[in-house]
Parts: sequence; C-alpha cells; structure tokens
Amino acid sequence: MRHEPTHRVLSVIEALSIEGPPLPLAEIARATGASRSTLHAVLAEMQDEQWAEKLEGGWRAGPRMRSVAASLSAEVDLARAARQPLERLVDDTGIAAVVFETRDGMSEVVDVVGAGMRTASRPDIAVGHVVPVRAPFARELVARLPVVDQRRWLSDSGGLTEAARERLELVMPQIARRGWSIERLTPARRELLRMADSLESSGVGALVRDRVSELFVELSEIDVTDAELSAAADLAVASVSAPVLRTDGRVIGSVAVTPGRRMTGRAVGRAVEAVTRCADEVSSRLAAHPRPARVPSLPSHLVHPAHAARSN
Repeated sequence: MRHEPTHRVLSVIEALSIEGPPLPLAEIARATGASRSTLHAVLAEMQDEQWAEKLEGGWRAGPRMRSVAASLSAEVDLARAARQPLERLVDDTGIAAVVFETRDGMSEVVDVVGAGMRTASRPDIAVGHVVPVRAPFARELVARLPVVDQRRWLSDSGGLTEAARERLELVMPQIARRGWSIERLTPARRELLRMADSLESSGVGALVRDRVSELFVELSEIDVTDAELSAAADLAVASVSAPVLRTDGRVIGSVAVTPGRRMTGRAVGRAVEAVTRCADEVSSRLAAHPRPARVPSLPSHLVHPAHAARSN
C-alpha cells in the first residue's frame, strides 16, 4: 500500500531534480498532484533543511540535495564505468581486481571482480571496505595532489614512525612520476586486514581504523622504489594500484589488482601495465559519459513527519 505523505515528498523531489528554470508552485502542483497547502508545508520544511531553494521565479533543488546527488552519482557512475575494464583487467592478469571511490577523506571499494574460473586469486577486501586517505595509505591518489597537500597528508598521520616518514619521503616522488603504487604483503598484515574488516562490520569502525593504520605501518615495508623493482626481484605484493581521474584532472578513485602472493619483478611489471591501462580506460569512460542527476533520499523526518513528531 502506498504511503501518501512519503509519495508526495518524493514527487516534489522528482519535480525539483529536473534541469531547467525554477518551477512555480502551480507547476509543482500539476507535476505532483498535491494541493498548494500541502506543497507549502513540504517546501517550507525542505527549504529549512536546504533540500529546496526558493527563487524569484519559483522553486529549485537546494544545495543539500545537489550535494548529496553529486556524491551518490559519483559512486554509481564509477562502478558502472569500471565494470568492463575491471573484467578485462582480471582476464589479462589472472588476478582479482577492485575499484575504489574516494570522498570525504576515505577510499571505499565500490566493485570487485575475482571469484570464478577467470582468476586464481580472490580479493581479501569486499565492496564497502574503506581505507583512510592518510599516510601511508592511498599513495597513488595523494601523489597527484600539489606538494602542499601531500605535506598535509603526511603531517596529519601522527602514528607514523620516523622510519616510515623517511620511507615516504623517498618513494612519493617516484610514485608521482610513475603513476602507480604497490602495497607490500606480510602474513601478519593480511590477518590484520581480515580482523579489521570483521571488527568494522560489528560497528567498532573509526577506533579500529586508527589503530589498524598504525599497525599496518609497523607490519609493512612501504611501497617499492624504482631501484628495488628489477626483473629478478622477489616481492610479496598485496596490491598494485593506479588512480582514476575526472576530466579536470582531479582524482576520483583508483583501480587495483590484489594478488596477495609473491611475484617476480617481471610479473609485477606486467601487472602495473595492465592496471594503468585499466585506470586510463575508466577515466576515459567517465569523461565520455558525464554523471547523470540522481535523486537522493530524504532525512527520515521529512519522509515520515509523524515519526519526527513522536521523537520530539
């Protein structure tokens, strides 16, 4: 059974989400089938919460609606744009692959390809897994930023040892030049990652991430230098990552393969070529298909005003 108050609010959202000039109240009433008195109440509440904006010619989507719509559409479009390139990446390498979407200081897995006959490896991380954009993580993303922002990224991570800082000072210019990064693997690091995911799904979240960040540094040799990546090198590799870019050159996320095993330098080089090729293709797809407008969900007190009244 349709819930009429919810339906009316969603009808208003749909009307305001259409590109064009501000809509007069009479036009919104025709589009939604709601009375003017009902629309006055709904729009007034939406305006207070910045989900609608009143202009001289009528009403349009407010800054909060536009912001949330842009944020949600970025994730959906990145996952869609990356799907076929990610499948080709898995076919080319025989290694499980993931795509990360970056926002609000976190990098989140939005798609994974790996289970099945096409690859012998399964990713240790699942859709929804998040990594903080803080040193020493997300190096391939931060390397695209101006030096002042890289310095801020480095200084904001209080858990780094002096050795880790020196290592980052060494590898970051090389990552910026080559355009990709490697996450090293140790057995203890893999178990720590699995434990963190388990605790995070139980709601421990931010506190766990902070401590895990510190432990990862202690259990890892950060990235590889150009000198360490000879053809005969023997490296334990957790992932190989390259950034995905918007049309204006800003980073929106990254793609990665997650071998989770020892590899020769020659094999790592082949993986690097495949990952950077995939990242370039995803960036091109995003440029060719601009993000569509999306209708965000409303706060519960707008959709269910009776619930809000009871909670007050």
